[in-house]
Amino acid sequence: MKFAEELMKPVLDLINASGSIGAIHVCRGNWTKDESALLEGAYDKLSKFFTKVGAKMLNLEFSTPRAGDVGLLFKNNDLADEIILGLGVINPRSDEVESVEDIVNRVEEALKYLPAERIWLNPDCGFATFAQRPLNPYPVIQEKLKHMTEAAQILRDKYVN
Repeated sequence: MKFAEELMKPVLDLINASGSIGAIHVCRGNWTKDESALLEGAYDKLSKFFTKVGAKMLNLEFSTPRAGDVGLLFKNNDLADEIILGLGVINPRSDEVESVEDIVNRVEEALKYLPAERIWLNPDCGFATFAQRPLNPYPVIQEKLKHMTEAAQILRDKYVN
């Protein structure tokens, strides 16, 4: 972790100094639809690292139980005071299209720790890990993104406007 910090902190410092938002994505694997083959565990063990490297935004996978409870990320640290959370709410590795209601519920759990303006909805990872062989066909991807967009509008209407 120290080596990663030494590599990432200077880069994030430059990005943040430019007025852009320096972000980190923690990928738990995006090469298979077999959830049992992918990494799992809560992010609480990385929270001090996130603070040390100076990330302004965390793009984290939370669409599956493998990620643990979003609340653990904010346990015993100061991340909730400043961080923007790119909350992974759709799973690009699954054929199942998340319901708008499930996405809204996932975000409402994160709202217990962060204000609405610091929660951005994201897919867990990209959909086209393999350019010539995405994990899902385009109609599934489009439907997932449509539901994420609908959930975002519901949440904006309820919490921001």
